[in-house]
Amino acid sequence: MRKWVAAIGTGAAVIGLGACSDAQAPTTEEESGNPAQEAPEETKSASEVYAEAVEASQQVESLRAQSNTEQQMKMQPDGMEIDMTVDSEMEMTYEPLAFHQTGETSIVSEDIDNTNPMLTEMYMTEEGLYMHETSVDMWLKMPEEMHENMKSIAGQQSADPARQLDELGEFEEDFVLEETGEAYILTLDASGEEFQELTDEQLEKTLGQMEIEAPLAPEDLEVHSVNYVITLDKETYLANRMEVDMELDVDVRGEMMAIESQMQVDYSDYNAVEPIEIPSEVLEQAQEIEY
Repeated sequence: MRKWVAAIGTGAAVIGLGACSDAQAPTTEEESGNPAQEAPEETKSASEVYAEAVEASQQVESLRAQSNTEQQMKMQPDGMEIDMTVDSEMEMTYEPLAFHQTGETSIVSEDIDNTNPMLTEMYMTEEGLYMHETSVDMWLKMPEEMHENMKSIAGQQSADPARQLDELGEFEEDFVLEETGEAYILTLDASGEEFQELTDEQLEKTLGQMEIEAPLAPEDLEVHSVNYVITLDKETYLANRMEVDMELDVDVRGEMMAIESQMQVDYSDYNAVEPIEIPSEVLEQAQEIEY
């Protein structure tokens, strides 16, 4: 961790010594030519910065999040390789809980004929959950059960920095702090048994993006490394960026898959997002899906 310490004013001390060289014996530290040293600038600890970030995130009422996820997957033993990129942008409000999200997923593999990116768009408000189905160019209104389920997990998405910070609270003493002119940077190397619950939560998000539908048990997963980097604005303590890198092996129906995942989320427009409204054409065109 880089520590910033204020320099002591030695030049002023030298001048003071010269000025009192012919004077009577001084009666104070300053007159004796041994002025009290200036106190160094206060240096915050990683835990203190983390606590400030948590408090700031709890005041957020809306935000915009732009994310990029790069995943490299290699199947064993046949060696099939798949590179997947997921780009998304989300506007979210918390009271009421609502969001509008657009996304693009690209898959590159010599073994898969899938050259066209998959485009997605989704609205969730109190009126319901609406998704655009690209393959048929149609808006769908999802069942109420799915709407309720989405509301319960919406805050768990990477778009919510408060949720992300809360997940890491148990390990605030493990953060490493770096300070720049404009930002605090918190880093956490979450590798080891003590981080198992945390890595399990992150795995659910990572594998969810991959749309792996096979049920996975703990013994199906082997996490090699998880690393978090959180960049905070130095004045507001709000997150500007969050990065999560992972390396793991997954046993999917008896086939081992090695995965490297790099996720980056940039946050902006705190408390400046207008209320989310579903366009009238979406409401009019949407076909209701039965559960």
